[in-house]
Amino acid sequence: MEPAGVLLPTPYGQVKVDVLEVRQAELDQPSDDPGDRLHASAHAWANDTAIEVAIEVIRSSGDRVEVKTPVAEPGPIIAMKLQAVMNRSVQKQGTDLLDVIRLALDNTARTAALAQLGACDSSTAADIALHVDLWLVRRRDQAIRWIHGVGGGDITIDDLDLVAELLLDACERI
Repeated sequence: MEPAGVLLPTPYGQVKVDVLEVRQAELDQPSDDPGDRLHASAHAWANDTAIEVAIEVIRSSGDRVEVKTPVAEPGPIIAMKLQAVMNRSVQKQGTDLLDVIRLALDNTARTAALAQLGACDSSTAADIALHVDLWLVRRRDQAIRWIHGVGGGDITIDDLDLVAELLLDACERI
């Protein structure tokens, strides 16, 4: 199923917002494929644990508009980004992996993300660990090229190794 989306005009250009559907059947009868399972479980997890955030926008007229919207927590975002890598263009693969690295290395987000990964459902944690192993361990040379290609030139192989270790430890509840 293709995501539904909309282009929203902003003063900074068009912003594409995708809405990804997860059907209850995908959760009740999980796929045999770890990527499909992680897609469904990570998106449901993100939806179920999202926190409401107020965003204030100042229009060009000077008017202030406040909207409240649910925003996913860092653990579910990491899970969604790891799963999304395999279905994306090379550029999006790089930005997804860079997002994972930045969240895992951020002093504030890291603590929450690791706690959330450590507390998630064990089957979801196992699927996350498979994706961490695939992208940050077995394909790390490819991953670092993709990350460097999208502006993550400050990220090193050592950073990938550290993030892989942190995420795998959290998922394995060590």
